[in-house]
Amino acid sequence: MYGKIHHINPNVQVGNNVEIYPGVQFFGDGNIVIGNNVAIGNYTIIYASKEAGVYIGDNVQIAAQSYIIDTNHGIKKGILIKDQPNESAPIHIGSDVWIAANTVILKGVTIADGAVVGANALVNENIPNNGIAVGVPARVVKYRE
Repeated sequence: MYGKIHHINPNVQVGNNVEIYPGVQFFGDGNIVIGNNVAIGNYTIIYASKEAGVYIGDNVQIAAQSYIIDTNHGIKKGILIKDQPNESAPIHIGSDVWIAANTVILKGVTIADGAVVGANALVNENIPNNGIAVGVPARVVKYRE
């Protein structure tokens, strides 16, 4: 760990040879499981709820200021948003994945082994093995060769 890390989640499991850079924040009360040989860039936020969780494989690179959250607010009409239960689903990030800077990854997403997510992408759907996804929302534009 380099510099100050905000560790407000008691359920974080970290593998071997993991680099966590300054300003990273672990929030929530659910499982955050980080594999081996992972790097998490400056000011990245990972939030895991008890109902879901965030699971990161081995050899993953997460660039600075990314936001990974397994929960979203309910938005049904007729009930104040603040009074609605959250909707949660686990996030799975495979092995040998690169997540570029300022990426947002939302609940229920699987980013499969070998995938690449471009900078400033919003990932709200699954990314297949070796897929290279960019944009808002993120879409696969090609595959690693």
